[in-house]
Amino acid sequence: MKIPITWARLSTHSMVAFLVIAFTLSCTRLTPQERDHYASRVYDIPHERIFEAVKARVTQYPMGLQEADPQKGLVISRIGGTTPGIGATVGYQITVMVTAEGQRTRVVPSWQMNISSEPTKTHLLPVTIDDRPLLYWEFFDPLDEQLQKVQ
Repeated sequence: MKIPITWARLSTHSMVAFLVIAFTLSCTRLTPQERDHYASRVYDIPHERIFEAVKARVTQYPMGLQEADPQKGLVISRIGGTTPGIGATVGYQITVMVTAEGQRTRVVPSWQMNISSEPTKTHLLPVTIDDRPLLYWEFFDPLDEQLQKVQ
């Protein structure tokens, strides 16, 4: 009699675990519309204003601003700091391209993660929107709010 009860409990626990995992995975996936919405944006605002807003947004990150070149439309953050205790540099860097498209301006962020065993060397790996969608959300949502205040 104990065997069927154990199997019944095991299958109940397995079913619950499966549902939790399925629910968690379904919540972290992006729909194609969300991917397009957060991968890049086109604004009906002049290039100069968008560039300054992007520069201000990148400056708000803890790693701060490394470079901003309005001629190239390029804004780059510094790389995150050294991980305490191991001496390795593991952190994110964001590079944002701001390009004029006629009367509109396109903003395309790209994230990289630095994984290096030495604090003075960098080894950047791309972080796609599918890998870390939150990085892209957290870039665009405050940028949109900032741009709405300016208009």
